[in-house]
Amino acid sequence: MARKKIGPHTYYFIRESYYADGLWRSRDLLALGTDPARYIIYPGGNSFYIDEVVIEKLAAKGIKTDQWELEDIFWPFVKPHIKRVIGDFAYRTFKPKKRLSSREQMALQAGYHIFDCRRLLFLKFGGTNIDPLLKRPLSFLNVLKDKSRDEIEQYLMRAEAKLRPRETLAYIYASFGLAKHFQHRLSRFVPEAQMLEEIDAAFLEELCLLAQDESYRMGLSPDEILKEYLSRYVIMYFDRLENTRRFFEERQARLAQQKYYATRSVVAKAASFFGVSEAELMQMGKEELGRLFRRRARELHPDRGGDHEQFIKLRKLYEELMAARGFKRFFN
Repeated sequence: MARKKIGPHTYYFIRESYYADGLWRSRDLLALGTDPARYIIYPGGNSFYIDEVVIEKLAAKGIKTDQWELEDIFWPFVKPHIKRVIGDFAYRTFKPKKRLSSREQMALQAGYHIFDCRRLLFLKFGGTNIDPLLKRPLSFLNVLKDKSRDEIEQYLMRAEAKLRPRETLAYIYASFGLAKHFQHRLSRFVPEAQMLEEIDAAFLEELCLLAQDESYRMGLSPDEILKEYLSRYVIMYFDRLENTRRFFEERQARLAQQKYYATRSVVAKAASFFGVSEAELMQMGKEELGRLFRRRARELHPDRGGDHEQFIKLRKLYEELMAARGFKRFFN
């Protein structure tokens, strides 16, 4: 079951993935309109079946199916009280699958796109440091096997609908591998610790790279990929994160204000101690401040008759001043 937003309405289709010219592709088999539930028949009690017209229309296109397969496809649209009574197990058939060795599983995983794997890993385990898990054989990733780009995206869209708003940023951060843009930071796996505008830039860069990635596009054009599939992440990121963005902006504003007052406080103390104006201190570069410190340090050094306590105070104040100015000058 595939869905597509057209104007204000969502339309549903039965599609199939097929292999052609070395790629898995998808095609529409049957348009179901805006309400697939109209094809579900309730004969009474807690039973249901799919209208035979669906089987007939698919058969006319050379597609053989049965009630079991169709009930699986239409299950999301079954009346809730019936779903609660009969449960998933009541109608689905489970076929035993051959258990793969670790080597066979890893060989399969190597053929899956990392963006797909990251999304599935987050949806199953959560967390933003998920790439190390790809070194392990994970059979649940085989849901990606022998599927077109459309079938994979339709599957993930349904799974993403269960994400809570507060998980959205972490999901995008992990899925697009944004941590690599902050490798020099100990907080690289904590999106909330990064500047939001930096995450914006990293996200848009990875989005554009993904749209150009042929192994991800699977035969589709960059425009098709962006319009049909990746555009939802732009909406998810910039619209659903509105409250989070406000939190970030307010937090950064508070930090900037705190830094401003802390800097002014340090500069005011340093100005009187070094015997220059605040404006002069703010205009001085790293080397000029260093020379100013060394000159004052010679005057206050205990070996030259200076005051020991004042010399210690000078060193501490110089460190604070350099840090406040962003020069990060520290003593060994």
